[in-house]
Amino acid sequence: MKIILIVLSLSLYCAKAFSQRESFFNVYEQAEKSFCASAAIETDDGCFIIAVYDYYGGCGELKKISQDGVLLKRLPIGNDNVFSGIEGLYRDPWHTDSFYAIGRVIHWDEQITKPFVMHFSEELELMDYKEVELPGEFPRFLVGRSLFTSEGDFLYATTLRPEQDYHRLYMRIALDGTLTKFHEETEDCGIGIMINAIFEFPEGNRFGEYRNSYRVPGYIALRPRLFSFDDDFVFDTLHEYGNILQTLGDTVHSILHDAQGNGTVRVFNDSILLFSAKAYEDWHIGLTIYETDQSTLFFSSDLEGNIKNYLVIGSKNNSTEVPIAFNAIDIDKNGQGIYHGCYNLTFPNHIVITKTDDTLGVIWEKTYSYPSRYLEATYLFATNEGGCIVTGGAYDEASSHYDFFVLKINADGTVGTDEILVQEIRPYAYWPNPVQDELHLQYSPDVTPKTIELYDLQGRMVQTQSKNLESLNMAGLPAGTYTMRVMLEGGKVFSDKVVKE
Repeated sequence: MKIILIVLSLSLYCAKAFSQRESFFNVYEQAEKSFCASAAIETDDGCFIIAVYDYYGGCGELKKISQDGVLLKRLPIGNDNVFSGIEGLYRDPWHTDSFYAIGRVIHWDEQITKPFVMHFSEELELMDYKEVELPGEFPRFLVGRSLFTSEGDFLYATTLRPEQDYHRLYMRIALDGTLTKFHEETEDCGIGIMINAIFEFPEGNRFGEYRNSYRVPGYIALRPRLFSFDDDFVFDTLHEYGNILQTLGDTVHSILHDAQGNGTVRVFNDSILLFSAKAYEDWHIGLTIYETDQSTLFFSSDLEGNIKNYLVIGSKNNSTEVPIAFNAIDIDKNGQGIYHGCYNLTFPNHIVITKTDDTLGVIWEKTYSYPSRYLEATYLFATNEGGCIVTGGAYDEASSHYDFFVLKINADGTVGTDEILVQEIRPYAYWPNPVQDELHLQYSPDVTPKTIELYDLQGRMVQTQSKNLESLNMAGLPAGTYTMRVMLEGGKVFSDKVVKE
């Protein structure tokens, strides 16, 4: 690991940089703050502006990073008596070398939360900062969602903390921070209902999306609700989405959608929406249901609410680390596909990035992990050169400390550093796990299995099999944890943990 010391005019800052190639994975360390990233944007010169917030409630900052990962400048936001977190970064449409930020500030002494708007230059020179005055006092916002509209102002929406019964606030804010419209929505509010996105169609209609807090078992039970609102914030519910049942041979793979605050929705074109959300999965053969998993459901829909294509990402039945949070979508700037990101909420955290075509067919899917830190991804966007940026917080469990990271990925999913582990997703599924008698395996059509080996915790081979590789009889083995090694034609080998009950 190469350490780069950067002396800044504002303060001394230490950054650990793992690479200075075209793509990179960098963790930027600072002892005084526990920083996570919340938003990012690319500048015309190929640099990146990253918004970070203090995980433990202090003021945030803007960071400018070069195209090869070197930290160049920083701009603090607020002071130590407030929490400040940016939830949207936007380019000034009239001056391409300046930017706007919108977010929320919590005044701890007064227990008041407000939105704020900040105008700054590409070189992180502060041009204007204003807190938005609301027609009431609100102690705590959950994470807000923002939109820079085609009219040249902001829409900002947020959900209040549980003590306010999850009321939702919608507001229109001018570029100078003046509140021009305000609405407090209480209809259908309840635990589990969150605002996940606001976005804009080309013709100017604005939409939001939130989820009901119930689930229906046995199939994909999608309950995201889209709604539109006009300038006076009059709401019109549009759709609740339908059901899917997926069958894989003799195995029925049923999925149900779960209400949660990490999902998102994105406009793909003027007739298609892209959704990402948490899902639960049941794997069963006949009437026997095995362990339920959590995963990410990525799907597209037309404007009438009809699901067109879908993709299930990260079931542990196919050996992927259950990614159930940080659902993010962005469109490749060169029109070469769609980037989707998610990560495992359970330690250790692994980031899973999937690149698909327009029909959600997988171009590549890779898992990124780091040996000594837990990676909590929070933001993804497609870069101008065809790859993507993922940023968030790198957590050190020993010190309970976060440092923000930036992962720059090439268009083919590669990263120009050996410090982050890039893993191919396994081309097979196996179930049930834990297993009592027989373990079933199902392979992708483009691979041929060669051998399966089973090892105990002492590293001794207890079973090997080179025929009938669609199942593995473990009935005669003692209960415990085993390592299964699957060898494919061509030389690839995968290892998985299997628990025998």
